[in-house]
Formats: sequence, C-alpha cells, structure tokens
Amino acid sequence: MILPFSYLKKEKWLVIVLFNEKIYNIIKKRGGFMIKRLREAFCFILFMSVIFTGCSNSSNSLKDENIALSKEVSTIKEENVNLEKTVKDLNDKLSKQEPKNNIAKEPSIKDKSNLYPIYTADTDTYKKQIDAYIYIPKELELKQKLDTLAKALSEAYFDNLPIQVVNIKDVDNKKVAVINLDESSENQGISDFSKLKGSTWATKYFQGSTGGTITSTQLIETMLQRDYSGQWIDGVKFLYKNKDCNFQHVPDLCNINYRK
Repeated sequence: MILPFSYLKKEKWLVIVLFNEKIYNIIKKRGGFMIKRLREAFCFILFMSVIFTGCSNSSNSLKDENIALSKEVSTIKEENVNLEKTVKDLNDKLSKQEPKNNIAKEPSIKDKSNLYPIYTADTDTYKKQIDAYIYIPKELELKQKLDTLAKALSEAYFDNLPIQVVNIKDVDNKKVAVINLDESSENQGISDFSKLKGSTWATKYFQGSTGGTITSTQLIETMLQRDYSGQWIDGVKFLYKNKDCNFQHVPDLCNINYRK
C-alpha cells in the first residue's frame, strides 16, 4: 500500500514507499523508534548508492582513459615503424652515394700514380670506359693491390659477391693472376641454378649480351690495368666456383687475358 500523504509530508526523507498493510501497522504501532531505524537504513542505502555510483563513474572514466592511452600508444608505434622505414630508406640511398674502398668518380688527389681506374663498358657501344678511381697505397705488394681491386669491384659493382685472388702463377714466363668468382654464402652447395637466391653470378651477372659484356669488361680491364706503367701482372684468368668459367655471354672469362 502507499503511505498516507500526511505521513509522507511529515517524513520528507521518504519519497514513495510501498508497504503491505501489516508492515504499515507495525510502523504506526512502534512509532518513532521504527521511523528512526528506517531513516538510518534509508540513509545507509542512499550513502552506499552514492558510493557505488561514484565508483562506477570512476571506473568508467578509467576505462575511457585506458582506451584513449591504448589508441595513443598504437599511433606512436605506427609512427615509429614509419620513421624506422624512412631512416632505412635514407641510409640505403646514402650508402649508394658514398664511395666505398676509397672509390671516387673523379680523382681529387694531385699525385695520381696511386690512383687506379675501375673500368666498365658503354651500354650502347660496349667500348671500355673509366667509371671510377680507387686509391691504393704504393707500399702494398702486388697481390695486395689485386685484392684491393677485387674487393672494390665486389662491393661497388657485384653486390658483395666473392671475388678472390687465388694466386699469381707463372705461365710461359708471364705472371698470371688466377681469380675465383663464387656465389654468396646462402647459395653455397647449390648446383641447380634455378634454386639460387638473390644476386648471383650465374643468373644475373653472366646473363645477357649487354650484361655479360659489362661484367667481362669490369673484371678483366680493372684487374689488368693496361695503362699502368708500374710493376703489374701480365695476364688474368677467371674461375667460377674454382672451375672453368663456361657461360655463353662471358666467353672472355674462360681464357687467359693478357695486357698486351
């Protein structure tokens, strides 16, 4: 039942409470004591309601903040990934522009006796031409100079594929450098060319008329240094994986090439 309006008016803290008739009669009989207890109970319920409401609001606020922070962290991570990619791209471009092993397109040293040209071939005429220079100290032994040229060629023109000066042997009283061309470490032991990965001699630098001619010119002419007037080798022979270099588009690599 609904409490009489006069009673509600007297007890303003009570809004509209539904009681059955039995409870209402008990309240009237016990009078003030029961009303006091109800007040206390109601105050307690009201207090706890405020607490729980506050906690709920606080919890929701924390959840919202956590969601916002998670989104911000995700955004920062994504920006970091993009920045790292940008830095890598810039480093790659810079590394291509920077000379390696003292290689320079134009000689800047007045004493050019220690500058050795690195040759290539014109893509249209196939004519030999100087592409860059490398400085080699004059105190180095002949094989060390050849090693320096081989390393420069490998790094600057052949994607770091191994170019090893095996030895300098005597052939008909002439000094002939034997140079082995090998595949990268990840392609060691692979005889099936179709299974080779990345840049390779067999599937990239020995292929095509133009590509084969440029590769042959870069290797043969740079190692022979025909215009050098100091002590040098008389000829050069290239091997592929320690065997004769028999590829269609690089026939000159199969033979001993002499300076004169």
